[in-house]
Amino acid sequence: MRKAALLLACACALLAVATTAVAVAPSQADTTDTTATQTSEPIARAAGDRLQARYRRWRQKLERYGVWHGRNLVRAAASDAREPTARELRHSIRRMTVRFENWSRTYEGRATIYRFKARRIPEWGSEHLRSIAWCESRNNPRAVSASGAYRGLYQFSFSTWGVVGGSGDPAAAPRSEQTWRAWVLLKNHGSGHWPVCG
Repeated sequence: MRKAALLLACACALLAVATTAVAVAPSQADTTDTTATQTSEPIARAAGDRLQARYRRWRQKLERYGVWHGRNLVRAAASDAREPTARELRHSIRRMTVRFENWSRTYEGRATIYRFKARRIPEWGSEHLRSIAWCESRNNPRAVSASGAYRGLYQFSFSTWGVVGGSGDPAAAPRSEQTWRAWVLLKNHGSGHWPVCG
């Protein structure tokens, strides 16, 4: 009788341990699922933040260059009452990209972009370039040498114009682009390309 009672007590104890283990397992699984959800949420939010930051950068770029006219391309959401969706942001960014690229191919766009770049030329470089431009072309951005080989404000040859990233006729480029490319030439290769005026 004692053996039977002892066996029964052992069996009850084992059953209690098994039940506890089964009861604990789902809560651990729930914790794991919650942790996984908690880690995935910040990742999704970070991706949204990156997209919004990209959208803001494009918006500021259009504002800075003055390509902010006509239909408002950067209104991402249909309503101010809600945050824009990722799809709306991407669509707006695409539209802004296309507008900027089309504008930057125009004469006005090139002139504006290179005007902003030319502001970064240090004072000594600007003075040197002014001196070269006066000596080479009397400050005429459309000047062409008698032979036709040297063209524009700084009398670029076609080959030298290509070396500094230019394309087409140097004399047809905006003044600001000619100045920027002359600065690139002066900074990287010195004034040897202007043997008389450099």
